[in-house]
Amino acid sequence: MDRHGYFGGPHEGERAGWSLNVGDLYDDACALTEVAKGSLPLMDVIYNGLPSIISEVNWTPPNRFRADFPFLFATYGVLQGTDGVYFFALSGPWWQQVLSKFSIQTPVVMAQFPADALVFRLGLVQEGPTVVEANLKLADLFALKGAPVSQAVNLDELRAKDIPAGQTAQVQQLEAIDPLAHLVGKVQMNFVERDTTSRIADLSRYIDRNKGVVRSATGELAWDYQRGLVTVNAPKAQGVCGFLQKAGTVNLRDVSISTQMEYGTVLLVPLDGQPLRTSRKMLLQVMSEDTNYGWSAPGTGKRAIQSLGTAPINVRRFAGTITLSRPDAGKLKVTPLDANGYPTGKASTGGKITLQPTVMYYLIER
Repeated sequence: MDRHGYFGGPHEGERAGWSLNVGDLYDDACALTEVAKGSLPLMDVIYNGLPSIISEVNWTPPNRFRADFPFLFATYGVLQGTDGVYFFALSGPWWQQVLSKFSIQTPVVMAQFPADALVFRLGLVQEGPTVVEANLKLADLFALKGAPVSQAVNLDELRAKDIPAGQTAQVQQLEAIDPLAHLVGKVQMNFVERDTTSRIADLSRYIDRNKGVVRSATGELAWDYQRGLVTVNAPKAQGVCGFLQKAGTVNLRDVSISTQMEYGTVLLVPLDGQPLRTSRKMLLQVMSEDTNYGWSAPGTGKRAIQSLGTAPINVRRFAGTITLSRPDAGKLKVTPLDANGYPTGKASTGGKITLQPTVMYYLIER
């Protein structure tokens, strides 16, 4: 099964569907907070246990908040059992010089592929259990009765009191699936010949609407949609994306992250396949925001683009402190790397890393 999906803020103009133009009106939007309003293209469904891919997806410009895009698809892609994700679209065998409507060969997207691809391809987070299994009778589908993922959310269907605590409820027909279930584990729909009972896990254990937090059934992922913050806290992948400055210090299993960047991502992964607690070779990856040099759209809210700017694409400077808490942290060697992964500047020793304003990769070795 395959599908496409896009996310972005409002963008209005004669050619807004495929290009950026002076005079277009737009506003920024962050998927981390927008998820409370409904489904995102991130959310995948497994049909009859068959492979599932997303062959066209993008967090499209103009939008400041795009750095969470690769981070989310890497982590939640594994959780949901997604078999492949295709970022749309490549424009040639080189880095893009300016942002376009479907840019991915840019710092906030492709430059995050090294660590994020390792998470997805090597399964550095756990695949989740099936938390919703909807069995759809073919005769009902042919009668155009619809499927639960295409209908409005019906919270009554998922009320905790209808499901034994910590258990799974069986129902004859699911009227709707809470889209936040995708952030808990796998959502499966089966097309069946005869009436078959559907199953729903006790999602109230993982979804706290009062606090605006959804935790994965694996215990490794947490999505705080009130603060706009997602953390991954697994033995082999630890990091955070979203509004980092407001979050203060984020303490994970083996690393603490404190940054003055308003928004961005920080991700630590092993390069030797070992848990971060004992790994002898790790990659620390950092990202913030990017935009064209000279881009101008003054004001807040929905506003007009006054200038598209020119090359090169600029990245908002990095800032913060990353502290590793493993017992041998003081003996770790930290080497800053350039955009191509080659050493740049002077290596240091110790488990406390002060982020350099223009360095997005660090090699950490023991």
